[in-house]
Amino acid sequence: MNNRKRQIINAARKLFIEKGFNDTSIMDIIASANVSKGTFYNHFTSKNECLIAILEESREVTVNRRFEVAMNEDPTDFNVLVKQISLLLHVNREHNLLEIFESISGFKDAELKEVLEKHTIQELNWLANRLVDVFGEEIRSVSYDCAISLFGILFQTLRTISITTKQNKSPENIIFPILKRIESMLPHLVSSSDLIITPDIVQALRSKIEEKVIKKEDLVKQLQGFIENLTELDSEKGKEYAEFILCELNSSKGNYSILEVVVAAFNKSFRNSRHEAEAHEISVHLWRYMHKKKAELL
Repeated sequence: MNNRKRQIINAARKLFIEKGFNDTSIMDIIASANVSKGTFYNHFTSKNECLIAILEESREVTVNRRFEVAMNEDPTDFNVLVKQISLLLHVNREHNLLEIFESISGFKDAELKEVLEKHTIQELNWLANRLVDVFGEEIRSVSYDCAISLFGILFQTLRTISITTKQNKSPENIIFPILKRIESMLPHLVSSSDLIITPDIVQALRSKIEEKVIKKEDLVKQLQGFIENLTELDSEKGKEYAEFILCELNSSKGNYSILEVVVAAFNKSFRNSRHEAEAHEISVHLWRYMHKKKAELL
């Protein structure tokens, strides 16, 4: 995502929280973002698209952070799963999504409804697969039942605590015991044929999932654009790392072990700079791409 688009999204998010979605106009967003009308319409055709971009960005941040947490960790580790589930709530709080959801309650836009439904299904699919990672292949037939139960208990618990105490408790402290309860239910669920989420429902859910695929050509294009925007005021080392990564991606014999180390150095070299957000985004996309390529080689 380029800096201008991020600038518009950040301004829109702030206004949606402060004024509410319905009371925020496109001209409000343009003024707050300090961009021209043409710049806004180069990136978005409507206010709805701004909102969808905010939701998509938060989803992408959650996916990326979960990937970072799991890097070089045992996928069967119970505590890794607790951290990964918690990230959804941490990102929602950081991006003030709860306030935004309140501002659009009752909003009946079909496109927005479709995006929210897609995110819900992606979360269920991710959690169902992670439960299989942690508890074994034998629970796959009940993994969606368990995923829905876990999210249902989690969000209702958080809502009850918020209503009664007006406090935001640490997600990890709530998720750990809930996950333990799900674990204790597994033997009964596996031995029982009384499924709520039957295989035909699972298949219907999976058919609606559109997971983002990280393609090499997109990475190359993003890196080229990033390098072109660097100036002599930016990190020389960071530029060297970016050019090395670009060269390795274009090579037919890219060494992913070396690339992982260089990508980490590239990401670190742009911290606390105007390019930090984009460098981090590129780094995570690269890690996800390399993880997929390495898995294909096994």
